[in-house]
Amino acid sequence: MNQSTLSPNTAAGFVAARALFKRKPGTMAFRAWALGALAAFALLGPGVPALAGIVYNVTNDTADQNGWSLAGTITLSGTGTFTNASAITAWDLTASKNSTSNRFANTLSGAGASLDAGMFTATSSVLSLVDMSNLRIYQAGNSGFTWRNNFDDGMGTVSAYRLVFSGNPLWETPFFSPIVGGAWTLGTASSAVPEIDPAAGSSALSLVAGMLAMIEQRRRRAALVA
Repeated sequence: MNQSTLSPNTAAGFVAARALFKRKPGTMAFRAWALGALAAFALLGPGVPALAGIVYNVTNDTADQNGWSLAGTITLSGTGTFTNASAITAWDLTASKNSTSNRFANTLSGAGASLDAGMFTATSSVLSLVDMSNLRIYQAGNSGFTWRNNFDDGMGTVSAYRLVFSGNPLWETPFFSPIVGGAWTLGTASSAVPEIDPAAGSSALSLVAGMLAMIEQRRRRAALVA
């Protein structure tokens, strides 16, 4: 068997499969199987879906937002318990009141996220800030969110839910809802983010090419015996 047939490299796999397909098999079944396999890879591409992250719809705590409404999403790299903000990969949040809207996004100037203390957890259903933790999402122009859950800043243990835009506080309160087991529910899961995994696709394509080669060899042996 040609070693290149089993190569995990996608390009080599396609070359081997194409060469095998150009040969003339002895049965219509072989031709149909080869055509179906190559067509499937052409349509599906070289990869297969894999979990890349999880998107949460941000909590809109209307009772504590001074008449403002909050909408948007926060995206994490995956589920787990985190002691820094690097797992927060994206966000796009908009605070609205009457005809005024202010947007906060990781793509805007000076944007960043910081977990100054404590930790947060991300499950398949909720994003939570645990007790004694302080999370900030901010951007240029002295603007951003603060979720401070029973955090001791050296001057006492306080809670604060705050949004500032251009230095002006839109809301600031020691209250937040919902709270489950002492943890603030910052968001609820919206959807998983698909990602293409080239390695998985390359291995699968190489397997198809190898199977094609084995069938071709068996066909040749059968033809010689006959």
